[in-house]
Amino acid sequence: MPVGGGIKLVEALIGIIKDAGGELLTSADVIKVTTSNGKATGVKLADGREFSATRSVLASVTPQALYQGLLSEEKIPTEITKSADSFRYGRAAIQIHLALSEPPQWKADSRLKDVAIVHILDGMNSLSESVNASNRGWLAKRPTIVVGQPTTVDPSRAPAGTSILWIQLQENPRKILGDLAGEINPGDGSWNEERLNKYADRVLAQVAEQIPNLFNAITAKIVLGPEQIEAMNKNLVGGDPYAGDCRVDQYAPWRPLSAATGHRTPIKNLWHIGASTHPGPGLGGGSGFLVAKRLTQKSFLERIRNR
Repeated sequence: MPVGGGIKLVEALIGIIKDAGGELLTSADVIKVTTSNGKATGVKLADGREFSATRSVLASVTPQALYQGLLSEEKIPTEITKSADSFRYGRAAIQIHLALSEPPQWKADSRLKDVAIVHILDGMNSLSESVNASNRGWLAKRPTIVVGQPTTVDPSRAPAGTSILWIQLQENPRKILGDLAGEINPGDGSWNEERLNKYADRVLAQVAEQIPNLFNAITAKIVLGPEQIEAMNKNLVGGDPYAGDCRVDQYAPWRPLSAATGHRTPIKNLWHIGASTHPGPGLGGGSGFLVAKRLTQKSFLERIRNR
């Protein structure tokens, strides 16, 4: 983890791009991959601007965004469009960010304050119950909770004597059908502010069982539900943090699609990368690395000439 948080890694990568003469555009909505004679030639933005590609276009999007959106005007093999139509998304995520006036005081073992990530659950039965509940559209009575302690590994993330925590819930229904605790009315099934905050309160109460000073130490709180998470990143459809269900039929050699595995697309010079593609989600940037390696690899003839 870089000192100062993940943003420092992003800034470093941007620096590499700029040092190589590249440019980074944000809030630039790409609506189309432009093509000519079956080859990708660039992209078109919502504001009308177009950018040409001298060699390749890499699209870090979901299969549906690629084939139903960016390539909607192209003739794509039917088996690929059908496969993209059936691409599934997984359970929704919820994130809670807390600023604390003092470090958390763990009840079970004081050494936990030095652990970067702590999982809170009542046991395997509780884990099974929360996963099954989510799969059926229900809220768990006692969900599995992941607590991250960034200031444990990087004290610069908060003023001296204070602390920050992030809490992640990975087993939530994208649409709420019921509540095992019988406390939250599912209504229309959406994660509106009332339902989100009520569920966050349940989670914080469970965390406070392990961190008794939690509520007295909270000075600021931000709760991000599935809808907010998707709004921040279009690839996280329905709040799915992995940009696509990671069960075996959508993973490994079958990711992103059974009809279009790997990173090549039916459009020459257009590559599909991102969490929806092999090797899946995570911070490693695996798909981009694999494609970059192929694009920068010298051909057999080039290697012979340089010997």
